Amino acid sequence: MTDDHSARRSRRDFVADVGRIASAAAVSAAVAPSVVRAAAPSVAEDWDLSWLALVEKATDRAVFDWAAAGDPNEDIVPQIATRYLDNCAAVYGRRRYDARVVLNARTRAVPVALTDAAWERFALGAEYGLKDPGTAGPATRNVFWRRAPQVPGAPPPPYIVPTLEELVSRGAIILVCDFALGHLAARLAKKSGAAADDVHAALRSSFVPGAYAVPSGIFGLARAQNAGCAYVRM
Repeated sequence: MTDDHSARRSRRDFVADVGRIASAAAVSAAVAPSVVRAAAPSVAEDWDLSWLALVEKATDRAVFDWAAAGDPNEDIVPQIATRYLDNCAAVYGRRRYDARVVLNARTRAVPVALTDAAWERFALGAEYGLKDPGTAGPATRNVFWRRAPQVPGAPPPPYIVPTLEELVSRGAIILVCDFALGHLAARLAKKSGAAADDVHAALRSSFVPGAYAVPSGIFGLARAQNAGCAYVRM
């Protein structure tokens, strides 16, 4: 009898313990999110996501992945993005529409979103092996933002590649992979002896108009698609 009574009591104690554990877990689950939010600042405040509103209100929108900056006289990404905008204009004519292109600059394309001053200060032409069509030497200005003046006596190029300045004037949005920007900052800091964080901050403050930092190119590509952009893989 004692053994039977002890067994019943053990079972009651076990059930009670399980109940207490379940209740504690439920309370923890209810409290944990607010505790986490209170303990850590909102990282969303560090990222300007205002570009999403521009994308979401557009009637036509596409994101173009830009992994590497090529010859500014031949780079395909500005050409295809411009063609998309031209196609929208041809199809809709005078009808009301709002076409947007998002250029997702990542990996070796991040310098396309930096100002002339940054290109000169950090010798980005030499860093990325990009030449200025106007001088044939390493570029000391953003050769994608604005084209070089025509060299007197030189034959005109067979095709004039649209510039980023022209695309931005048509509503283009440039997303800049901050992960790649951080790697660039580390390389530049090692060469100059400066602090990597300082170089990173300088690069982040040197964006051309229409450019926005995103945590990574993966995030930028996915977020643009979530906002309704068709993905154009280059």
